Amino acid sequence: MRRERREERKKEKKQKKKSKLQKFVKGVTLTFCTVSLIGVIGASAMVIKYKPIATDIWNDANHKVASINEGTFKNKTETVIYDNKGKVIKEVASHDYYYIEGKDIKADIKDAVIAVEDVRYLEHNGFDVKAIGRAVFELIKNKGEITQGGSTITQQLVKVQFLSLEKVYSRKIEEILIAMKLEEKYSKEDILEFYLNNINYGNGAYGIETASKTYFNKPSKDLTISEIALLTSIPNNPTVYNPVRNMDNTLKRRDMILSEMKENGFITDVEYQEAIAQKIVLNMPEKKYQPETYEVSYALSSATKILMENEGFQFKYWFDSKEERNKYWENYNDVFLQLNKKIRNGGYQIHTTIDMQKQAQLQETVNKNLSGFTAKDSESGLYKMQGAGAVIDNETGDLVAIVGGRTQNDVANTFNRAFLAYRQPGSAIKPLVAYTPAFEKGKLASSIMTDKKVKDGPSNWDNSYHGSMTLRKAVEQSWNTIPFQLLNQYGSKEMVSYLSELEFSNLVPEDANPIVAIGGFTYGATPLEMTAGYSTLARNGEYIKPTGIKKIVDFTNTTLYENKHKKKRVYDSGASYLMTDVLKGVMTRGTAKQYALNNQVSAGKTGTTNSNKDAWMAGYTPYYTTVIWTGYDTPQALSNTNLSKEIWKDFMNTIHKGLKKKDFKQPDRISYMFVNPNTGEVNKQDGKGWWRQELVPEIYWELQEKRKEEARLKAERDRKEAERQRLEAIKQALEDAGITQEEETQLEYEADSILASLEDARIYSEYDYEYVYGVMNEAKMAIERVALKEPRDKLYSRYNKEVNRIEAERYDVEHPVVIEPEPEPEPILPEVPVEEVVIPEQTNPTNTQKPSQSKPSTPTTKPSKPTTPPVTENGEDDTQTNPPTEEQPEGTGDGTEAEGTDTPTTPNNH
Repeated sequence: MRRERREERKKEKKQKKKSKLQKFVKGVTLTFCTVSLIGVIGASAMVIKYKPIATDIWNDANHKVASINEGTFKNKTETVIYDNKGKVIKEVASHDYYYIEGKDIKADIKDAVIAVEDVRYLEHNGFDVKAIGRAVFELIKNKGEITQGGSTITQQLVKVQFLSLEKVYSRKIEEILIAMKLEEKYSKEDILEFYLNNINYGNGAYGIETASKTYFNKPSKDLTISEIALLTSIPNNPTVYNPVRNMDNTLKRRDMILSEMKENGFITDVEYQEAIAQKIVLNMPEKKYQPETYEVSYALSSATKILMENEGFQFKYWFDSKEERNKYWENYNDVFLQLNKKIRNGGYQIHTTIDMQKQAQLQETVNKNLSGFTAKDSESGLYKMQGAGAVIDNETGDLVAIVGGRTQNDVANTFNRAFLAYRQPGSAIKPLVAYTPAFEKGKLASSIMTDKKVKDGPSNWDNSYHGSMTLRKAVEQSWNTIPFQLLNQYGSKEMVSYLSELEFSNLVPEDANPIVAIGGFTYGATPLEMTAGYSTLARNGEYIKPTGIKKIVDFTNTTLYENKHKKKRVYDSGASYLMTDVLKGVMTRGTAKQYALNNQVSAGKTGTTNSNKDAWMAGYTPYYTTVIWTGYDTPQALSNTNLSKEIWKDFMNTIHKGLKKKDFKQPDRISYMFVNPNTGEVNKQDGKGWWRQELVPEIYWELQEKRKEEARLKAERDRKEAERQRLEAIKQALEDAGITQEEETQLEYEADSILASLEDARIYSEYDYEYVYGVMNEAKMAIERVALKEPRDKLYSRYNKEVNRIEAERYDVEHPVVIEPEPEPEPILPEVPVEEVVIPEQTNPTNTQKPSQSKPSTPTTKPSKPTTPPVTENGEDDTQTNPPTEEQPEGTGDGTEAEGTDTPTTPNNH
């Protein structure tokens, strides 16, 4: 009776509201929608007929419909988790899902959904022409972007059960096809029942009965109209209309739904007013969490992320601002919780890569090595001292074991530290963020740097500095200042970007800081992230996401995901192998030399943090990569920082038993070179005293060639820019002078011609002065008329040279040089034996002086200064010749006689 009355009121109200204008608008809209629908159907028909992908859509739709039965919507089978051999690890059953039969669903619940989601639900056959027309209109308006689905209740049910949430054309076509076939198979009442029991009401609640008990802790039959409208608000967007976090948004949508219910005759005006006035108070019961083993908790988490990716969620690992990061994580958490609950509600088969034998071995090794630490937390009852680790098969990239803590019989240790605990990694991060990136940027293991005190930098663990050393030694001894310098040299953000490529999930903008080189993160890294990073080095720079999942199958036996072991190049292969070679030295000569494996080649790095609050051992062989962390959940100093190393060695020795010893595979992009032990310089050619012992990646030479080419290109750019500026200066100078280029060329030619005459001019006597100085002055004036600086400077240079020459010639003319004859040398007497020498009688002339004692005469007149000084490039006078001093004889100054003199000066006798 109430339904009939509502329908009558609904029809009456609609009739009253119709006007001529509304009829016209409706007619135009219907015409547009019809044409649009024809276009969509026609285009779809063309696609189905001619495109192979359309065949796949059609076949997939038929397959899904064929697999549907009532159990598809009613029976929630358990989600089953399998190990890598196909054996069941765990059956996950939901304890808070409640199915309600259609006959027991309150009429107001059905009315509310129809009013807001699909008012023509009882009239269409699976899809609504008007709704599709509206969607097409929005599609055109938004230039091809799908923003409004126009989906009916049947289509929404199809989308929830069978399809991804991604807004693509193929999904929409498949959705329509399945909806039409579903309506052929089931009644409207059945479909509405299925819909109300499977739709997502947020916070892990699927179905109206579950939602009622989740938010109000009571069955749906006891809900008020206002509470029904509130719950009906949520499925449109469980994040935006989450009543726990965004009650204001949810209430606004509730009011809109109540208005729609009244407008469509589902409730009276009195009922509407009462519902609007009701104050909503949530009553959410506390949920009990079922303990899960570490491999199960990770499998469920990883499977959830895979479904998120299938649904179109875009994972991010770097953010430029805190606001961007916070917004991302809020959305991430909402989507994760929804899909995680969906998996836990049942119906999925999750096939993992977990090797249960290695899982048990790792758990046992952690428990055994930490058994001496028995102190427990007073609140949780958990051991205070904890350990966690992960193991990856390097060949496949598969996660084979993951342990998130110690196991206890008296209490469930549900927190999986292996992938949920973000801890400071200390020096264990150096190879991933500092050294391997540096090798990729041109550094070598033989490169020499100085371990010294650095401004705002760290100190070393021994509180001293060690001077110049190779990077190899810096890694082996785990000195801190050198990786810090590397991040400063190459840029912290650039170096940290390698971690985002390794999908470290808790990076923040503040981590673009050189202190990250030694593990100084804002939040830190998980043992699983570190394991994936080191496994990337073991694969010579190729990253494989450690999903731990082989395959996911849904309740229709459709494979949703199959692990293709997709590889992503993060580091250059040569740089990665060089890092591995250096880390091998850590195990033989460095900080982990006591923890080398018994019969395997291994590479690794230790790590401790400030005050020894965290201890790490990260290492790998050609077979497996294992990373172990030990510490307290509430960080405090460790009494023994070697526990991680001991766990690592014990476990790795165990899983390598029976495996053939082998070395890491050397890639093509690295080879041994000659190295200068004094400088660290390397060369392909041998050098005197050099050693042929260092690995050099090809990227080293590629970078050298790249830098040469960059230098050449820069020089070419600089040359072109200089030429451009020169031409621009010429243009400006000509404009300032008010002359053309042709006129300038003529002026330069005239000045050059006069200078040529000046260069030919010579002064032989006083009679040449007038002519030569006339040419000199004419040349100067001609040069001054040249407008451009460069040619003018060159002309002045030539001019000054000639001025100096001319003044020297004039000086020579005015001051002839008088040259004294050289004294005759004393005769050389023959040697006579002493006994036969006859001493002649000596004479002593009084006024005779030896020629060697004679002095040149001193000129009586001083030299005159040049009458016309030379001109500088700026046209200023600048005397550049230096006449001889009074102590020097007059003449040419070069030891030759002055021209025109032939009388020698005689010496003065005493």
